[in-house]
Amino acid sequence: MKKPLLALATTLLLPNMSYAAACADGANPDGCTISTTDITYILTGDIAPAWGGKGIKFQSGATGNATTLTGNISTTGYRAYGLHLENSDSNTTNLTGNITTSGDEAHGLFFINSNSNITTLIGDIRAEEGWFGIGGDGLHLENSDSNTTNLTGDITTTGFIGNGLFLENSDSNTTELIGNITTEGSGADGVYLYTSNFNTTTLTGNITTSDYSGNGLFLENSDSNTTTLTGDINTTGNRAYGLYLYDSDSNTTTLTGDIGTTGLYADGLNLSSSDSNIINLTGSLSATDTGAYAINMNSTSDNNTIVFNQGSQIIGGLYNDGANNTLTFNLGRAASYNFTTSGAVNWVLDDTTKTVIAGSAKSRGVADMDDAGNRLYQRLSQINSSLTNQQRQTRQGYARGDYWIDSYYTDSERDTSPAQINQHTRGITVGFNASGDRDLAMDVIINYENSDAGYGLSEQTVDSNSLMVGLSFPELMTAMDGSLAVKFLAGMSDNDRDLTVLNNTVSTGQEIVTDSYDSTYVTAGASWMQSLYATQRFKSQFLLGMDINHEQIEGSTASAYYRLDDRDITQLVGQAQYGITIQGMNKQLQINGSIGLAHANIIDGEKQHYTIDGTAVSYTADKSNTYTTASLGATYRLNPQAYAYANVKQFDSTDDIDGTTGNVGLVMRF
Repeated sequence: MKKPLLALATTLLLPNMSYAAACADGANPDGCTISTTDITYILTGDIAPAWGGKGIKFQSGATGNATTLTGNISTTGYRAYGLHLENSDSNTTNLTGNITTSGDEAHGLFFINSNSNITTLIGDIRAEEGWFGIGGDGLHLENSDSNTTNLTGDITTTGFIGNGLFLENSDSNTTELIGNITTEGSGADGVYLYTSNFNTTTLTGNITTSDYSGNGLFLENSDSNTTTLTGDINTTGNRAYGLYLYDSDSNTTTLTGDIGTTGLYADGLNLSSSDSNIINLTGSLSATDTGAYAINMNSTSDNNTIVFNQGSQIIGGLYNDGANNTLTFNLGRAASYNFTTSGAVNWVLDDTTKTVIAGSAKSRGVADMDDAGNRLYQRLSQINSSLTNQQRQTRQGYARGDYWIDSYYTDSERDTSPAQINQHTRGITVGFNASGDRDLAMDVIINYENSDAGYGLSEQTVDSNSLMVGLSFPELMTAMDGSLAVKFLAGMSDNDRDLTVLNNTVSTGQEIVTDSYDSTYVTAGASWMQSLYATQRFKSQFLLGMDINHEQIEGSTASAYYRLDDRDITQLVGQAQYGITIQGMNKQLQINGSIGLAHANIIDGEKQHYTIDGTAVSYTADKSNTYTTASLGATYRLNPQAYAYANVKQFDSTDDIDGTTGNVGLVMRF
C-alpha cells in the first residue's frame, strides 16, 4: 500500500552522491567505507560527511568485520544514511552515540541485501525530512534476513512515510529497542512490516504518531511474526490505527500498555483480510472519535483471538464481521464487565476463570464468592486465639481475672496475579468472668470486628462490621493432666460491597455498582490441651481442636446487572498446636510461643448461585485451605490483680494467603 507511493515520490529526486574514503582506526570525520573481510575497526570521534555522504558504509562483499564507533553521526542530503550495509553479511557493529539524518529517504540505519549482521546502537536516532518532505526511517531493513539489531535510545522521524522501524521483504530478524518511537509525518508508522515473515521485534517504550494514517504497529502481507511492546501507543491522525494487520496471518502480538487513538475512523485494533492472529492486551484500549472502533474485524478476517489480560480496559466499540473471532477475558476472578459488541457475526466469548454470557459480553467477578471460606475462617480465628490463650492461662493455674480485653489487627494478602487478595482486620474481644461461686470456669464473650477486603486490582471491595457474643468454658473438665475447653458463639455482620464494572460504552471505561448484604454466624467448638513437659520455668503443651462454623449470607442485588441468591456455608475446622511457656527470672515476665496447623473445609455451601442480566449461572468456590501458624508473645504481671500481654502471629496458607496479626491484651481482677 505505502510502497508504491514511496517509489513514485523518489523518482522525482536527483541523487547527488558523495563518496567517503576507506575506514581507518581513529577519527573519520567525513565518513568512511568498509569493503574488507574479517577486519576489526575502532573508530572514535564524530562523523559528519558533506551533503549526500553516508556516515559509515559497508560495501558489497564486506563480511565478518567488527566495527566500534564512539561518537555521533550526522548526515544531510538525499539517501544520506547514518549506517549503510549493502550486500554485506555477518558483520558486528557497535555504535555509541546519536545518529541524525536530514534528507529525503535518509534512514538512520539502512540494510539492503545484507544478512546475519549484529548491530548495537546506544544513542538516539533522528531522521528529519528532506526538500521534498519525504522522511527517513529510523531503522530500515530491505531484503535482509536473520539480522540482530539492539537499539537503546529514542527514534524520531519527521517526514512523509518516515517510519520508526521498517522491515521490507526481510525475514527472521531479531530487533530490540529500548526507547520511544515518535513519528510526525503522514503515513509514518511506528513499526511497519511489509511482506516480512518470522521476525521477532521487542520494544520497551512508547510509540507516538501524529499525522494521517500514522499507525502505531502495522503489519502488511506479513506472517508468523512475534511482536512485543511494553509501553503505550498513541495516535492522533485520522485513520491512524493503534495496531493494523492487513493481509497478515498467524502473528502473535503482545502489548503491555495503553492504546489510545483520537482521530476520525482511527481504530484501536484493525484487522483486514487477516486470519489466525493472537493479540494479547494489558492496559487501556481506547478509540474515541467518529467512526472509530476499539476493535474492528472485517468480514475476511477469521479465527483471530484477542486476549484481554488483567489491567485491561476498553473504550469504544467491539465490531466483528469475521468468522470464529474470539474475545478471551483473562482478567482474573475479581473482574466484572458489561461490554457491548456489534457487527454481523457474534464474537466467540471465553473467560479463563468464570462464566461469561452472550448478549454482547457480560460477567461478574467471583473473587468474593471464592474467598468466602477463607473469610469465614479468618472472622473466627482471632477469637479462637484469644480463647486458646485463656485456656492455657487457666490450665497453668493462673488466677482468673474478672474480665479480660484482647485487641488485634491483621494484615493478610495474596499477591499471586491475577487472584490478589488484600484484607485488613481490626477487632476487640472482651471476656467477662461469669463463674460466680461455681467451680466451673465460664466467660461471657463479646467481640466486635471491622474489616475491609480488596480483590484483584481493587475491582471488588467488601467492608464489614460484625458483632459476636457467646460463652466460653476454658476448663470444662480436666483429666490426665489435660483440660477440655468448649465455646459457643453467634453473631451477625453488615457488609457493603463495591464492584468495578468495565463498560466500553462510557467515557471512563468503567463504572462502580454497589450492594449491601447481611450475614449471620454460628460457631461451636472444643479443644483439648495436654501438658507435655513442665519445670519451674518451662512448660509445654499440645492442643487439638475441632470447630464447626456456619454462615448464612443474604442475597443481594448490584444495580440492574447482578443478583446473588442466599448462600449457606458450613465449615469444619480442625487444628493442632504445640506451645511453650518460659517464665522470666523476675517472675513477672512470661514468654509464650507456638506453632500450629489448621485445616478449614467447606462441607456444604461451596456453590454460589447468581444471575447476570437475568441469566442464571453459578460458581463453585474453593472448598478447603490449610493454614500454618507461628506466634510469639509475652505476658507481664503489672500487679497481683492485673497483667498485660502482647502477641505477634504469622500465618501462611496453601492458597498462598499469608498475613500477620498483632494482639494486645489485658486481664484485670478486682
